[in-house]
Amino acid sequence: MPNQSNRNEWTRAHARVWLRWVGAFAATVLAACSGQIGPAGGGGASPIGSSGTAGTGVPISHGGSGGGSVSCKQGASLAPARLTLISDDQYRNIVHDVFGVTFPTTTNVTVASSRTGSYSYDEGANLQATTVQEYQRAADLVAASVTSMPPCTMGAVNAACMETYLRNTLPRAWRRPVTDAEIAGLIGIFNMASVSGQARQIQVTMEAALIHPAFLFRTEIGNDAPTATGKVQLTPYELASAVSFAVLNSVPDAELWAKAQDGSLTQSKVLAAEVGRLLALPAVQANLMKKVSYYLDFEALPFAEKDAKVYPTFVSLQPTLYASSQMFLSSIMWTGHFNDLFTSKTIYANQEMAAAYGLPPVSGTDLQPITPMGDMYSAGVLTQPALLAASNTNASGDDVIHRGLWIYYNLLCAPALPPPPANAASVAMTLTGESTREQAAYRDGVEPGVSGSGCGAGCHGRFDPFGLVTMSYDNIGRYRTADPSTTPPGGPIDSSSVVAPGVLAGTTMATPVSGVDDVARMFIQGRQVSDCAAATLATYTLEHSPEVEGSCDLGTVKDSFHASGSFAQLFTSILTSPAFATRDIH
Repeated sequence: MPNQSNRNEWTRAHARVWLRWVGAFAATVLAACSGQIGPAGGGGASPIGSSGTAGTGVPISHGGSGGGSVSCKQGASLAPARLTLISDDQYRNIVHDVFGVTFPTTTNVTVASSRTGSYSYDEGANLQATTVQEYQRAADLVAASVTSMPPCTMGAVNAACMETYLRNTLPRAWRRPVTDAEIAGLIGIFNMASVSGQARQIQVTMEAALIHPAFLFRTEIGNDAPTATGKVQLTPYELASAVSFAVLNSVPDAELWAKAQDGSLTQSKVLAAEVGRLLALPAVQANLMKKVSYYLDFEALPFAEKDAKVYPTFVSLQPTLYASSQMFLSSIMWTGHFNDLFTSKTIYANQEMAAAYGLPPVSGTDLQPITPMGDMYSAGVLTQPALLAASNTNASGDDVIHRGLWIYYNLLCAPALPPPPANAASVAMTLTGESTREQAAYRDGVEPGVSGSGCGAGCHGRFDPFGLVTMSYDNIGRYRTADPSTTPPGGPIDSSSVVAPGVLAGTTMATPVSGVDDVARMFIQGRQVSDCAAATLATYTLEHSPEVEGSCDLGTVKDSFHASGSFAQLFTSILTSPAFATRDIH
């Protein structure tokens, strides 16, 4: 191994090479990307990928979705022409799938991972000096871990063998064919490092390949982006990558890659067949289920914190609750209907969970489907203990505010609300003697003789009612019949509420509801919730909100999902849409 001064010189050399590569790489696509790497409005540095919480906003109405007609753009794409840094997870997946390297769990490779349980991406991440250093560090770890280089024999790797290995592996890693000039440049690095020994030759060559822009950036710019106007057609390789990253969060598998290589993937029948094949793979189904789990906020549960004195069993139950949510979701995603999310009465529980939640008894540690008697858990996801626990952010008591906001934003894609007033926390402290329902009335400024909280009349009234209908469930989702917030404690539960006019698309009058089951029924009677789900999952699939482009094809995706209720059909319609295979030039 070289001494530290030699190693520092190699690091500086890599940086110089990388900067030259970036300059040449970016110069070919600036015209397609409005003069920047990544779309406008991007965030800060994002070593080895990205971090940013996705948002959806108000879904574009289409085909009678009930929200009032919003014009769409015929022929528009679902996303813009773009260059995006691969994410932390994608980096890990690529080096595993192509080079057979798995990062040790004890190695801190990521720097920008989400820790909130929210679905994260940042298509506008900017490069900083620290970013380059992190890429260098990660590449060094991968290069040092490459132990198999067919057809080379480790310990006897010459330039010719190294070239064969690079030609066999780099096209998939870079998601496109590799030019002779690029191979020659890498072999030049291999030869230059001969003075440092063969192990170092291999390592610096692999490092160079892994800090190349073709590895770190995903391109969706077509062949003629610099001169195109309106939109570009993705190349077969870009299309294969777009599909693969959407469903596997990694590079194309062998079959998909072969269809890119022979160019047939751009044929609609071939693309549809490949999407169908991929959707049948367990790994793809697991990846897409994770997206739906993010949409429903089940992924926030592992990060939920509860007061151990008030809820001493929660820490023990937390992993079981999460596993229960995944079994519930799996039972619906591939064989059920979207409406089942709001009508299912099934809870998956083991002996410990059944006892804690007052469910019919079961034996053992394995989760089993249970249908509780009566209306205890009868509104699907709205009464799943995992969701009720995750959406309640108060560590020790009821939280109708955030349960209501979860429904308002996640399920309805309702318009953004103004931030709470600066004194909201201090005002809340003065209401500790009031019941939960009295506090909600005060926040909305409708309680007789009270002027309101400063949020403005009708502000909390847009989302608090959705939290109030869950009053029959405590902080961790256990069913109850007594309200601990009344004076004296233990008054009867009141789960009635009034949904404000306009919150549900097409409504002009307040709508009384008697409880969470009424809300669940309202959600499956219209299109707002299914359209919101389609828009959100399209955003997660594209890592970009397609509502920005306003494509009419997004409306077609929503129509298809509303008609079929099938998650498989939803992802199929996104990935096979003509607007998925093109990118708009802005």
